[in-house]
Amino acid sequence: MIAYQVGDYDIVAAFDPQGAIAVLCEQTGQDHSEFELSEVELVSDEHLDSLEVFDQEEGKTERLDTSLRQDIAKLTVPTYLYGWE
Repeated sequence: MIAYQVGDYDIVAAFDPQGAIAVLCEQTGQDHSEFELSEVELVSDEHLDSLEVFDQEEGKTERLDTSLRQDIAKLTVPTYLYGWE
């Protein structure tokens, strides 16, 4: 499973870019035609291995128990992970 950022605000785990779009559309109800493959990017190693995240609601950085890479390694099916605005 690979972590992809789809568009500006969403991270999903999928096997390929097309699958990443499908996962996002299933989560949000958007049509597949609203996205192009050029809007799908691999999540950087730095982001995958980070143990800190900025909580927008609280306005502060929080420590995570596991990295995104560790969380993805546990997945067996494509999954929507999170998004922000």
